[in-house]
Amino acid sequence: MRALFAVLRDADPSIKTAAAATFARIPPDDLADFLRVSDVNPVEIDTIASRTDDVIVLERVVQHRNVSDATLAALARTVTGTAQEALIVNQARILQNPSLIDALFENPELTADSRRILNELKEEFFEKEAKRREAPRGGEEKPVEPEPMIEEPQGAVEDAEEWGDEPPAETSPSAAEPEVPRGSEELFIRISRMTVPERVKLALTGGREERRFLIGDVSRIVGFAVLRARGLTITEVEGFCSMRHLENDIFTRIATTRGWIRRPLIALALVRNPKVPLTISLPLIKRLQMRELRNIAKDRNLPEAVRVMARKIYLQRRR
Repeated sequence: MRALFAVLRDADPSIKTAAAATFARIPPDDLADFLRVSDVNPVEIDTIASRTDDVIVLERVVQHRNVSDATLAALARTVTGTAQEALIVNQARILQNPSLIDALFENPELTADSRRILNELKEEFFEKEAKRREAPRGGEEKPVEPEPMIEEPQGAVEDAEEWGDEPPAETSPSAAEPEVPRGSEELFIRISRMTVPERVKLALTGGREERRFLIGDVSRIVGFAVLRARGLTITEVEGFCSMRHLENDIFTRIATTRGWIRRPLIALALVRNPKVPLTISLPLIKRLQMRELRNIAKDRNLPEAVRVMARKIYLQRRR
């Protein structure tokens, strides 16, 4: 692969043309696998980025730690799909190079949701910070209180001998809205007094306890930063899937991350969480085991659509 990259820059036009034809025949999966290597240099990454339009490959390009600002700026103006999302949620890189925001705004394929996130980033990290520097020192801003959780109405499972009238499954403590442990009051108070940029930095560099608080932050920019933290573990992600106070965007981000959603326990946690949107939970039901399907079909804490789907798949598999 590296030999081919070198030939692509050959001075002889005929050699460059032949090399470009060879590169065009490389399967996207091979390019994506090559980008898994940590020592890929910025020139090699740029070569791939400028010669492919495969979304999966471009997503790997955007996420690679060695990608240059110039490559990201070029992609920002044209990239779509999951590669565009990966660039937008990379707050650390955007903070280092704010011109990426303007480059993304030039992208004709920028989605409305992505534009809203970029506007939030621009406002919180640059416009508000500029106003703070200009304004005279005064009282601290009062932290925004999260909106109260709205309970979802319960449905009823159709009567059948298969399911009986057993009581609903008990909800695990992690599924409920988290309480602040007695030993964590100081941390909670300290976080509540932070600005959004400070909370993002803490989300990226803090520990497990900080991430547990910040994943439910009222600013989804902070929540996205938690999901990009280097120390984040699969166990933590599984715990996030059971939380009922999180924004739908967080669940969507988890469900669209291939390395996470392939984990059976994460898929199960999302299905068992009544606050997860049906567009996420329903497609995951078919991945569950028979025992899990039966328990979900009887759990009256879950939306009726989830229980009906679980029961339907359970009965189909029994035949």
